Amino acid sequence: MLSRYGQGHGCEICKPAVASILASTWNDLILEQEELQDTNDRFLANIQRGGTYSVIPRVPGGEITPAKLIVLGQVAQKYDLYCKITGGQRVDLLGARVDQLPFIWEELIAAGFESGHAYGKALRTVKSCVGTTWCRYAVQDSTGFAIRIEERYRGIRAPHKVKAACSGCVRECAEAQGKDFGLVATEKGWNLYVCGNGGAKPQHGVLLAADLDEETCIKYIDRFLMYYIHTADKLTRTATWFNQLEGGIKYLRRVIIDDHLGICAQLEEDMTHLVATYQCEWKAVVEDPERRKRFRHFVNSDDADDNLQWTHEREQKRPVNWEIVA
Repeated sequence: MLSRYGQGHGCEICKPAVASILASTWNDLILEQEELQDTNDRFLANIQRGGTYSVIPRVPGGEITPAKLIVLGQVAQKYDLYCKITGGQRVDLLGARVDQLPFIWEELIAAGFESGHAYGKALRTVKSCVGTTWCRYAVQDSTGFAIRIEERYRGIRAPHKVKAACSGCVRECAEAQGKDFGLVATEKGWNLYVCGNGGAKPQHGVLLAADLDEETCIKYIDRFLMYYIHTADKLTRTATWFNQLEGGIKYLRRVIIDDHLGICAQLEEDMTHLVATYQCEWKAVVEDPERRKRFRHFVNSDDADDNLQWTHEREQKRPVNWEIVA
């Protein structure tokens, strides 16, 4: 691309699009191509109102030990971070300065956490109910399967964010039919739904296949995700992509289940590569002194930004409200 198009800086649409394509293909560390990154990927965190950042460690399937909960509380107290339980069953720590991020993540990684990729166009969470582990209505181990799925697809970059869920029975406590892909337990196995969506335009997922065993679920999800990654326009969620797909669910079943295009072996191989090359991006940062230098407010100084303004509400700090200009 550089030899053909030169050394231009690129626009704010092209740069993240190119970065997404490269990340979904090679799965190299997202920080390696610094000039391609937008703010969130550049600092591996979501910038918030007021100019600070959020820290969201991965909590696979929403399952967390008391010891890890204590660490989250200790880190939040140490750095005076606002705490909020997210809709994806993990804990959002807000209000971190950019220069604090490596130190916060160093402590979290030492406690066994890893990046939750809340800042990336990647898998966010696999929400789950407690399943047969605890629930008297459940018919399958939804928590265990959700953890397996989340640990398989964590960190994989896609055209847009991907959300998933796994429910242990038809009562659907994990809301799997409203996710990019979701599993609902049956007496015989799992029903696999795809291309659901919440947000501004909610859309119910469509049934791709019914009564699947876990291995077949994984195979179909591998194919589905890679087909989406390879064919969807950048910044297109699975629901929008599906609505533009000629032939709808019948065609998608032919591609994913029947191998109508003869590409399923390649899709599985591509997914195997992405899974095998996973790395925690924050671990790569905290272990590299040169990468840590990126995380500061000013290029020529280690001073913190003293313009941040705070107020307190419900025993936690938050940014002051923006002034409303009439």
